[in-house]
Amino acid sequence: MMPVKTRDVPSRFDPQFFTEDDLADLASFTGMSTDQCLERVLSYSMDEMAHAWEIARPSSPSEVIDFYRATDLYVWEQMQWHSSLARAPYWEALRSFAESYPPSSEFSTIFDFGSGIGTDALFLAQRGYDVTAVDVDGPAFAFAKHRFDRRNVRCRFIESMSEIPDPRGLFDAAICFDVFEHLSDPLGAARSLIDGLRSGGVLLQQATFTDTGVHPCHLKSGIDRFSGLRWHISLAGMGMKSERPLEYVKCQGFSRWIQKSRHDLWRTTGLWFVKVDS
Repeated sequence: MMPVKTRDVPSRFDPQFFTEDDLADLASFTGMSTDQCLERVLSYSMDEMAHAWEIARPSSPSEVIDFYRATDLYVWEQMQWHSSLARAPYWEALRSFAESYPPSSEFSTIFDFGSGIGTDALFLAQRGYDVTAVDVDGPAFAFAKHRFDRRNVRCRFIESMSEIPDPRGLFDAAICFDVFEHLSDPLGAARSLIDGLRSGGVLLQQATFTDTGVHPCHLKSGIDRFSGLRWHISLAGMGMKSERPLEYVKCQGFSRWIQKSRHDLWRTTGLWFVKVDS
């Protein structure tokens, strides 16, 4: 048996928004019955991923990528997590983006880095966006492709060979949910992703630089460097301005200079000023 861990988050989530389509995706992909798939989603525990990570103990970026290429646990983990109430802030960010920047408003191309099982890419592609989904090859990415094929939804899939994204052109928006904390060079990855955004482009991102006991794959190097406000401040230093929860806009001109100046001031003095609504 695995030792009991002290944690601030549960080891599993309630997939209360799990749909018949989700179940059909899983059953047709795995060859398991719908009852078996449902039971697997309901019973999955993040302790399984933590245990697999501790056994593999990947240390280099290539070993980390090999781990993600081999494991099928993310299929079950993300299906449970993505259909839980706990993921509501992500869904709200996606809905706000879709309402504020519809494809008809010149925000049509999306680069989804670390797309996992394709949930967010599917949400946007079904609303008319031209989505490019990028991740390392493996069971989760194969499942994402299967979901799009089964539902007859169009998406461009690119296998990532590195933890540094390569947009290969300019995109109107990028998504990077729960990815940076897994990388040995999150700042380099963010910089490359932002370079691939056009001026005024939008980045939807969430990075959790913590490990509550069930996320040993959140690398300690990133936690030590970017926990708390430090990741948000780092994005400001790259000219990104937080507009809404999980949403950043790539600033232009004077606004970009202000963001970088705020970052430089923080590095020099340790002071970070924020606007407080009255």
